[in-house]
Amino acid sequence: MSLLDIHTIVNSFDAKQIPKKVKIFDAAFKEVKSFWLTGKDSQSIELESGMYVISLVLPSGKEMEQVVKVDSQSEYKIEFDLSTLSPHETHEWAHMSKQVAATSKVNLNDTKYLGSWIRLWHLSNEQWTTKKLNITDSSSWDQDGVSYTFHINEELQFLQVGGPNIPWRFIALPPARELKCLIKPNDGPTKFVHPLEITITTENWEAETILTLLGTNANEKAEELYEHSYLKEVSAEDLLYGKMTNPSAAAIGAYYLLRLEKFDRLHNWAKNLANWKEWMPDGSVIWAWQLIKKGRKTGNIDLEEIRSRLLQAVERGIPIYTEGLKLLLEGLKLLNYTNREDEAIKKALLKVSAYTESANWNSTVTMFNGEHPEKPNKKSRKGAPRHTDNLAFIYDVPAKAIIDMTDLTQNDMIEVITDANESVTFKAAKEGGFVSEKGGKYKSIYKAANQLKRSKKNLKKFNIKSSNIDLESEIRKFRKGDKYLG
Repeated sequence: MSLLDIHTIVNSFDAKQIPKKVKIFDAAFKEVKSFWLTGKDSQSIELESGMYVISLVLPSGKEMEQVVKVDSQSEYKIEFDLSTLSPHETHEWAHMSKQVAATSKVNLNDTKYLGSWIRLWHLSNEQWTTKKLNITDSSSWDQDGVSYTFHINEELQFLQVGGPNIPWRFIALPPARELKCLIKPNDGPTKFVHPLEITITTENWEAETILTLLGTNANEKAEELYEHSYLKEVSAEDLLYGKMTNPSAAAIGAYYLLRLEKFDRLHNWAKNLANWKEWMPDGSVIWAWQLIKKGRKTGNIDLEEIRSRLLQAVERGIPIYTEGLKLLLEGLKLLNYTNREDEAIKKALLKVSAYTESANWNSTVTMFNGEHPEKPNKKSRKGAPRHTDNLAFIYDVPAKAIIDMTDLTQNDMIEVITDANESVTFKAAKEGGFVSEKGGKYKSIYKAANQLKRSKKNLKKFNIKSSNIDLESEIRKFRKGDKYLG
C-alpha cells in the first residue's frame, strides 16, 4: 500500500473551511474512495499500486481532476490550486461555495452603478422599518465587487439594494455572528438579469454547503456530507434541548431532514423551532410540511395544525430560505385545493404568490424585487429612496452627495494620484460635480479618475487627496452607512 497526500491551496482561512468533495477512480473508472474535506486543506489516504484519477468538486459545482500513478510502498503528494478561482482573496469564499459568475466585463465604476446603495430593513413590533447596517471593518471595496461582513441579530431582516439604474431588490439575511455578502456586477441583458449579483452566506460552511446541494437537487451528496458533519450533532442538540444557539444552521438541518423524509430524526425539532423562534417563519413552514409528509404515509393528516402553521408563517413574514418559500407556496396551494371556501388561505396564497412571482429561484436565501418588504413587484422601481435614513453607497459616491454632506468647498483642490506617480487635479463645481483643469465635468471622483486610467493601460490603483478634507475617509463613511443615520 502507498500513501497519497491530497492537498488544496487557497488564499483565505474561510476558503480552507469550505467543504470539498474528493472522489478517486481507478484505471477502469470505478470509484474506489469518496470523502469530504471539511475544515482542513489536506488528507492522506492509502491506495494500492495503479493509475488513479483524483477528482475534487467544490460546492459551487467547479470540478478539477488530476491523474497519479501509485507504486507500492511509496508516498505521493498532489495539489489542487484553488487560489486563482477568484480575482480577490476577499471574494474567494463566494467563488468556491456558491454558483457565482466569473469576473464581469464591467466593474462598479461603470455609469450604471453610480449611486447604487444598500440599506437594512427589519421587522419589529409587526412594523417594517430601516435600521443601520453593522458593516464591519473587515469588509472590502474593489471595483470588481464589494465583500461585506455584517453582524446580524436574531430577527427577520432583509437587505435592500437599488440605485438610479438598479432595480430595487430584497435579500433575506440569516442571523449570524458574521454574515458574508458579496455584491458584484452581473453580465447579461438587464431585461432578464439584475445588474447586481448578490451572494449571501453564514460561516456555517457545512450547513451552507448542504443548502447549496439541496438547491441543485444533489441530495446524495448532501446526505453524505450531513452524516459526517458537525451539523448532525449541533442541530440535534439545538432543536431537542432548547439551546438554539444557531437558528440558521438548525433551520438548514431541518430542511435537509425534511427533504430526505428522515422523520425518525426530525422528531419535534421543527415544532420547537417554530415555537421558540417566533420571528422566524421557516420553523412554521417546516413543521407544517413534516405533518403533511408524515400524514401522506400514515393516512392521518392534521389539517387544522397544518393550516394554523402555514398561516402563522405568513403572519411572521416571508421565510429566510428559498426552500421555505417554495414549500410555503405549495402548502397553501394544497390547502386552497382542499377547501376553496377558506378565505384566510386564499388571502395568504395571494400574498405569498406576489413574492414568488418576483423571486429569484437561483438564490439559496429568499430574494425578490420590490420597493417595500411587504410590496414585492416583478417590475421594481429604480432611483434613490425618498427617505435616505440608514443608506450606504455600495461603491461610487455621487459628487453631489460628497459636496452636500462634507466640508468640501469650491476652493478645494482634489488630486488623483496614480500608481505611476502621475496626477490630475479637480475642483468641486457649484452644480454638484467635479471639473478638471481642462474643463472636463464628472459626476463622481471615480469617473474623473477613470479618465486618467483609460490613458494608462496598466493603471490599476489611484489615491484621492483633498486640500481640505480626508476625502477617502469621507467616502468610506458613505460606504459604511455613517452619513445617512436614521
